[in-house]
Amino acid sequence: MRLDRLCSMELSYTSEFHLARPYAGESGVGWGLGEGTVAGDRLSGSVQWSNQPNRRGDGVMLPNTRGVIATAESAEAFFDLTGRTVFVEQNGEEVGRQLLMTLFESENEQYAWLNNEVCIAEGAIDPVRAAAHFEVFVCQSDLVR
Repeated sequence: MRLDRLCSMELSYTSEFHLARPYAGESGVGWGLGEGTVAGDRLSGSVQWSNQPNRRGDGVMLPNTRGVIATAESAEAFFDLTGRTVFVEQNGEEVGRQLLMTLFESENEQYAWLNNEVCIAEGAIDPVRAAAHFEVFVCQSDLVR
């Protein structure tokens, strides 16, 4: 398999992120809304999204982000980000290392090719700014073309 770069994503929460730990431990559920941008040769535009992640007992977050990209051509491409966010120390600060499966869907002919692709996103989340940067790649099969 090879990875072909699709785009960069910049996502930020636009309101408070809510986290509940109802079972007297670290595990719980969260919810938040945000906006952002997508920039790439094959996909770019403005983003609206929401996230309802689960939190494991060890503090790892399991993102469940869904959103829509509005392109300059007035097309819409919906996306779904799922995976893991592990918080690690980097240069004396805590950052979230993200590895996510990313699916896109669009009814617009220009972006319909995304409907049959599986993408991988590598990201970093800054918990202080409540913002994330992702690089998104299309997975290209070497077994079946």
